[in-house]
Amino acid sequence: MGSYLRLTITDTLGTRVGGHHCFSPHARVTRTFWYRVPGEWVADGVLCPRRRDQLVDRLYEPGWRDAGPGGSAYVILDLQDKVLSAEEVSGRPWLGDRAGFFVCGPDGALREVVPADL
Repeated sequence: MGSYLRLTITDTLGTRVGGHHCFSPHARVTRTFWYRVPGEWVADGVLCPRRRDQLVDRLYEPGWRDAGPGGSAYVILDLQDKVLSAEEVSGRPWLGDRAGFFVCGPDGALREVVPADL
């Protein structure tokens, strides 16, 4: 069946100035994503860091950590992931949320779904 995960990301778009990313913290956006991931992605109730990075990379597209041709790049200000307990899953908390919903296959491929299909 897999594990259920809530990923919350606060980010902003920055630009490179003098080798550093400069950004306005007032231009930040917080988004929530819900996932059903393969059970082996979770160890001791925690999402494996490598898998979290894999999910983030898929959200932002390849090379997102590097500044684009114009020098702009996303800057993640806060990243929180929570693996849901069986009790939390039974309440299906994602049904009341306006977010992105994805099922992740064993190969890491993401498929966007409607909340009821998570």
